[in-house]
Amino acid sequence: MQRFVHQARRLTPSVHTLNRGYASQASKKAGEEFPAETFGTSAWKKAAIVVALGAVWYNVDQSIAKSGNKNIVTKWVESVMTPSEENNDINASFYSHSQNLADYRLVYQEAQRAPIHRMRYPESFERASPRALTAGTQMDLSDVKVRSD
Repeated sequence: MQRFVHQARRLTPSVHTLNRGYASQASKKAGEEFPAETFGTSAWKKAAIVVALGAVWYNVDQSIAKSGNKNIVTKWVESVMTPSEENNDINASFYSHSQNLADYRLVYQEAQRAPIHRMRYPESFERASPRALTAGTQMDLSDVKVRSD
């Protein structure tokens, strides 16, 4: 029986197809055939399924909430989230570290290098004569390194 129905469908022209003619074509029968646009397409079916699942989920969620239990999604989010006490500890340690950093920056912001006293003529160290010096008037400068920069 189904074989005959299938052959009959193949032989009869489809009622749901539309012939569209274009202005550039001369004959009326020329052109592409487009399927009819109805609410039976797969996109509408999928949208109806999503809406139905949303309504079922909403009703199940309302019944769970009335019984006093938490939603499944809420339980999962609570299990994944960091507890508030731990967040408070993290924030307190971050605050103390940022306060220490601010104090450190204030100290180093006003810091200056120690002034370097430079002699005008550093070669005057080597100019003195080693003879005719009385004892105690000359200092030992053998470990002094004169910078020239």
